[in-house]
Amino acid sequence: MAGIGTLMLTETDTPAQPTSLEMQLVNDEEEYTLWGMAVSGSDRSGATMEASALRPMIGNGGWLIGNGLDAAADCNGDACNGGNGGFLGGSGGDGANGGSGGNAGAWFGNGGNGSDGADAVYVDGVRVSAAANGGHGGDGSLFGVGGFGGNGGDDVNELNVVDDPETEDIDESNENNARGGAGGSGGEGGNWVGDGGRGGDGGDAYSENGTALGGAGGAGGAAGFGTGGDGGDGGEGEAYADGESAIGGAGGDGGEGSFYGAVGGNGGEGGFGDAWEGADGVGGDGGDGGDAPVGQAGDGGDGGDTTTGDGDATGGDGGDGGSAETGGNGGDGGDGGLADGYDEGTGGDGGDGGDGGFFGGAGGDGGDGGDGLSVEPDGATAGFGGSGGPGGFLGKRGEDGDDGTATDDSESDSDSESAGD
Repeated sequence: MAGIGTLMLTETDTPAQPTSLEMQLVNDEEEYTLWGMAVSGSDRSGATMEASALRPMIGNGGWLIGNGLDAAADCNGDACNGGNGGFLGGSGGDGANGGSGGNAGAWFGNGGNGSDGADAVYVDGVRVSAAANGGHGGDGSLFGVGGFGGNGGDDVNELNVVDDPETEDIDESNENNARGGAGGSGGEGGNWVGDGGRGGDGGDAYSENGTALGGAGGAGGAAGFGTGGDGGDGGEGEAYADGESAIGGAGGDGGEGSFYGAVGGNGGEGGFGDAWEGADGVGGDGGDGGDAPVGQAGDGGDGGDTTTGDGDATGGDGGDGGSAETGGNGGDGGDGGLADGYDEGTGGDGGDGGDGGFFGGAGGDGGDGGDGLSVEPDGATAGFGGSGGPGGFLGKRGEDGDDGTATDDSESDSDSESAGD
């Protein structure tokens, strides 16, 4: 950063005119002029700072040093994003109404937290707004942690719209479907020291007469010399109608550990598929673990479970473990989800273990396969265990995960066998 010279204040006979300054810190190749002084940008893309004569230099909301202001509860649009920290330092403000957290200043401060997304709104049998996504967490400074991502909004849909056969290109019954909002991603940790923020959880979805899809979990933020943020968990899907599905949201991926010695974040868990009556159930897949250059890579998230009344069930697959590059151990794969269905129940597969670092790193273990259960004979299928990750030079290979079990629970007979038999 170029040096900042002395600011000279000159009194005149004319009233002082409001002045403003807009700066966007995008990379260290660009320079900006601050009252005739060259100031180089930051290498953290996306950080913006606006200062005016009405904004203090130091203190809360200060443009030079100070914490960014939290968004107001009654905000709309871009005003729902938290304010950025001061140019030299300060934490970002928290978002509101689904807004993102503000970024920290250049040298010190934490990223602000993203806000939870709003729930879906229904008025007089009409959906007037869908479930909103959670806001992203703000980035930390050179020395600071990333903000948490906000959770996605929920969608509770009780509509019963019938398809009109006269409109061949439009299926009006799709209005009965529900979808949870996605979780916001976690903010990046400091480029030198600081953990990444955790991703927000996906919103839940409920539908009486359609398909329900839980929101995806947000990805964890990358870290500098610290720990990558964990991915958010997928939201639950709950459905009741015959021929429709309850689908859990996917878990978010863990954040990477960027510097030597950094640790990768763990993947989020897949959401639960809660199916009733004749609806089918599907568990969400787990998120992958974050990679690490020299350090422990993150574990994959477990796949989501699912249960049904009279429908089929499919468990979510476990996420893969993150890989270590130069040194460190690979992350373990997540376990596959359990599936408890009527006609068919298929367990999710375990995730694969991550690669060990080149210099003696051990590979991660594979996740176990999920169990499959069914009421009808021959309807159960077990999930397969994930493969162990390869080790580095002189490093140990990870162990393979165990296969799940398949169990048919009919009234006349009960049979249990492993997937490998």
